[in-house]
Amino acid sequence: MQFPDPDNITPEKFEYTIKQWFESFADSVDHFDAKHRDLISGTDGDYEIDVSVCFTAFGGARFLVLCECKKHKHPVKREVVQILNDRMRSTGAHKGFVVSTAPFQSGAESYADQNGIALLQLVSGALRYIRMSATPDVMRIPDDADPYAGAFGLPTKRGLKIPAIVTTDLTYFLEEFLRMPNDAT
Repeated sequence: MQFPDPDNITPEKFEYTIKQWFESFADSVDHFDAKHRDLISGTDGDYEIDVSVCFTAFGGARFLVLCECKKHKHPVKREVVQILNDRMRSTGAHKGFVVSTAPFQSGAESYADQNGIALLQLVSGALRYIRMSATPDVMRIPDDADPYAGAFGLPTKRGLKIPAIVTTDLTYFLEEFLRMPNDAT
């Protein structure tokens, strides 16, 4: 399988890819709804959010997740994460994600860690299979493999981060992040 270069993805395809990751675990929660370019009202105005996810869990608690997709050529700055955090506070969102085609500056990473925001980098879907294979020359990549994956560091209780991958058929780490209280991330 030939994997496309994440730098060449269109903005719309990028946003729909992220939406599909969330939709992949819709059956594990109640009243799931994911929207592309959703207009959400906050205390200080309306915001167009690239991908919004709303679901209920734990006996009826409603959760709102905001996800901003950034197709950047240079590392993402802290200000991008700060803007998402402001929008989360204004809208009452519980979790936030910034997904980028570029890596993140250290200031963005620190701010995200302090505020419970996940930072994912869109990478080639081949990364999933490379990480799982002890010997890349015998690596088996299915014909229907996702062309893109999300790479991020999942926080642990000890304050460390483990490398995690997200695809439409591998949402475990995404779901784990959503379950974490914000002060644990």
